[in-house]
Amino acid sequence: MRIFDNALLYNPVSGTWIPSSFSVENGKIKSVGAPGSLSGHLVFDLEGARVIPGLIDAHVHIESSLLTPAEFGRLVLPHGVTTVIADPHEIANVAGTAGIDFMLSDAKNSPADIFFMVPSCVPATPADVGGAVVSAADLACYVGNPQVLGLGEMMNVPGVLFGDAEVSAKLALFRRVDGHAPGLSGEPLCEYVSRGIASDHECTTAEEAEEKLRLGQIIFLREGDAAKNVAALTPAVTQATASRCCFATDDRHVDSIAEEGSIDNCIRTAVSAGMPLELALRLATLSAAEYYALSDRGLIAPGRVADFCILEEGETFSVSRVYKNGLAVQKKGIVETAEVSFPPFVCRLPTEEEMQLPNGKLKIIETIPGEIITECRIGSAGDSGVQKILCVDRYRGEGFGLGLINGLGIERGALATSVSHDAHNIIAAGATDAEILQAVCAVADAGGGMAVVCNGKTTLLPLPAGGLMTFKPYEDVISEMHVLNEALAETGADKKAFMSLSFMALTVVPHLKITPRGLFDGDAFCDVDIQG
Repeated sequence: MRIFDNALLYNPVSGTWIPSSFSVENGKIKSVGAPGSLSGHLVFDLEGARVIPGLIDAHVHIESSLLTPAEFGRLVLPHGVTTVIADPHEIANVAGTAGIDFMLSDAKNSPADIFFMVPSCVPATPADVGGAVVSAADLACYVGNPQVLGLGEMMNVPGVLFGDAEVSAKLALFRRVDGHAPGLSGEPLCEYVSRGIASDHECTTAEEAEEKLRLGQIIFLREGDAAKNVAALTPAVTQATASRCCFATDDRHVDSIAEEGSIDNCIRTAVSAGMPLELALRLATLSAAEYYALSDRGLIAPGRVADFCILEEGETFSVSRVYKNGLAVQKKGIVETAEVSFPPFVCRLPTEEEMQLPNGKLKIIETIPGEIITECRIGSAGDSGVQKILCVDRYRGEGFGLGLINGLGIERGALATSVSHDAHNIIAAGATDAEILQAVCAVADAGGGMAVVCNGKTTLLPLPAGGLMTFKPYEDVISEMHVLNEALAETGADKKAFMSLSFMALTVVPHLKITPRGLFDGDAFCDVDIQG
């Protein structure tokens, strides 16, 4: 038995710090309180250090990190994240249940515990078919799988509200269903919640979060790369609501996690926005564990897994040491991932003539800093800061959509990526037609990736795992990301431009987006003409 003596334990039930000792046996907490005797046991004197339960990420798409699950776990564990709840709908949109099975299998090699919510919307909408369609019948085999905790974010809001038979069949499979209903309010929200959809991670204002909390939903405060909502939602978290709120990272690139953190970054952001540390820690531990019925974690208490973190001294929240199953986390070696094949890229690029837009007033996708929602404004291709945006079908070579976008900051060159939620076609934007097409070709020829074309040079980060992930260790990917970001800086683009661009085809988030069919109105939920 191991005894950790002289600790200052955080208890998420009471929200207090308690001077205490605790013991660990066979990877679980044996007791909390002064041990009867220290003799015969391995004793660690923590000298009054603060100790908290292991952190839990309540909702993340591992694919967005560009890493496989095992490497993702190796990356986030030193940040104190011992448990991850992932939704693999990105790879499912590319490869169907084969993609889901790959994620579940690889996650078994992760040093952090990874559970899954199986994807509910593949494709995200009936019109946005990517590489696969996953039906309720396909998902039935995951019911009862110990790695699977429920049904992932239900993005098909119209399907829920109008009682679509396939949507209803999926909702009936699992007792726990995550939500995705940005901006939904009033009677439609009531109908959505009445179908058993228990959570939401798309709130952008405290008022939206408070309404959903009043209706019984669990709110995930998200701090990703593109969507940063923790500060705005902090006023909704009180002593009364903390047990109904969790933290989520949703979508973060590998370099952002390495440099800024994961759930530890959410905690720092919340505290900076005025949330008491004790409430923030409640969200990051027991609240998430209780929502997902993970009764074996979230609290340093007898019988629970011995996942805990020792904090650095000082006012800024920082994790010093992490213990998983009672053992100190060491810098582990690379876990070998079996490389698997994914569907090939089949594209038809536009000709020079097809890259031309009509004259006159046109609809422009207006990005919003720190959000994945967009606005629609009317302008022209010559407006300051406006570039062309292109979305190319990568699965069947059926065509492309062309539009305009403002807010990426591109001054010269172009960028393209096959990480393009949710169908994951190739999406690109840039200053000239030739450079846009050159970037798209680089991605397609590599079988997926992220490319920057600038000053006559092409810089590419290959993503052979479905055009979403690499099989390389995270240290190598971070190095490649640094090279890519240097090339990105030469274009003048915002440093998060790739993450922002990847959401411009996500039709289930308002307001104006682009698909291989052209522009899409997220409010009317239909394709629209570019002419204003």
